[in-house]
Amino acid sequence: MNQKTLNWAIGIIFSLMSVLHLIRSILGWQVNIGSVEIPGGVSVVAFLVSGFLAYSAFKLAYKKNA
Repeated sequence: MNQKTLNWAIGIIFSLMSVLHLIRSILGWQVNIGSVEIPGGVSVVAFLVSGFLAYSAFKLAYKKNA
């Protein structure tokens, strides 16, 4: 697998993660890890971070010199 294909696959994975975090924050889904409830604000931050990582991966995948 070459670097361009890997960056493309990583971009898809982070895009899916970003969309799921956005859906969770909009619909108000609850997430519990053990007995701790994870607040919705964590998903907003995770949406932004995973969205940026997806953008960066796609940017690297479509770079002309790659």
